Amino acid sequence: MKKKIFAMVLSMTLAFSLAACGSPEVSGPADREPVTSAGNTTSDESSAEGSSTNESSSALADWYNSDDRKNLEDTINQMYASSGMTFSISIEEPGTIIYNDQYTETMNDGTNAEELYNYLRNSLDAQYQTFVDEIQNFKDAYGMPLTTLRLSYLDADGTDLCTMDFTEDYVPSTDGTSSSGVSSSQEYASLEDWISSDEQKLVVSTVNSQLEPLGLSIDIYAEGNVMVMDYTYTEQQDLEGLSQEDIASMFDEQVVPTFSSMVSSMFDSFENSYGLVLDDIKLLFHNADGTELYTKYFSEI
Repeated sequence: MKKKIFAMVLSMTLAFSLAACGSPEVSGPADREPVTSAGNTTSDESSAEGSSTNESSSALADWYNSDDRKNLEDTINQMYASSGMTFSISIEEPGTIIYNDQYTETMNDGTNAEELYNYLRNSLDAQYQTFVDEIQNFKDAYGMPLTTLRLSYLDADGTDLCTMDFTEDYVPSTDGTSSSGVSSSQEYASLEDWISSDEQKLVVSTVNSQLEPLGLSIDIYAEGNVMVMDYTYTEQQDLEGLSQEDIASMFDEQVVPTFSSMVSSMFDSFENSYGLVLDDIKLLFHNADGTELYTKYFSEI
C-alpha cells in the first residue's frame, strides 16, 4: 500500500509540475504561444471588471469561472486517466483554492485510515515549498490576494483521507511524523538498487501514464549517485529558427521555476522513504529523434 501511494504522490508531483507550467513549448517563434497554466498565464476573463465591490472575492471567482481553471482541470484529469484518480478544483471565499484528488478505487479498507492519513500528510508536507510557491504564482498571474492552497485527498466514496492547508508562512511539521520522520517503505543500499527495483518501475509506469496526454515520456535512471529524469517528446518538435540559447531560455523560463521548488521535496522523499541521500537530480529533455534539447542539474538546498 505504501509503495502504491508513494508512487502516486511522486508521479503526481512530477506530472503536475509539467501541467502547472505547461508542456514546454519548443516550436518556432512564429507559432509559439504562451503556456496556459495557473502559474504564468493571465486570462482576460480573470481580470476583475468592477463587477464586485469585494476585490478579493471577485478575483477568485473570476479565475474559477475562467477557461484557465477549466483547462487546468482538464489537463490534470487527462494525466490521471489511467492512474486511478480524478481531479477537481473548488474555491472558498475570500482567498482559498482547493485541489480535490479523488481515488476511483477504495483505498481505506477500514483498518488503514490512520496509515493512509499519515503517509499522505507526510508526503505532502515534504513537498510544501511547491505549494507555497504556487500561491505566489497565482497572486502574480491573476492579482488575487490568495492566502491558502488546500489539498484534499478523497476516497472513492468521497470520504476525506487527508486534507492540508498551505499558506505562504507554512512551516512543515517537526514532530517526527512529517517529512522529517516518514518511515521508509524500504531502504536501498544505493540509487542503482532503487533503479533496479519494482518500485522504480511502478513510479516510471505511473508517471508515463500521466505524461502521455502532454506528449512526453520519462525514463528515470542513475549516473552514480545522481538521479536522472530524462523526458522525451513523443512527437518531433519544430525547432526551425531557434538557437540552442533560445531553447535553453524557454526551458529556463517555463520549467526551472516549478522544478526548483519540486526537487527539494524529492530529495526529502528519497531520503525519508528509501534512505537515499542523492548528490543531484539531473533534468533532461530530448526531442523525439533523440536530440538533446536541455540539461540542468539541481542540488539540494
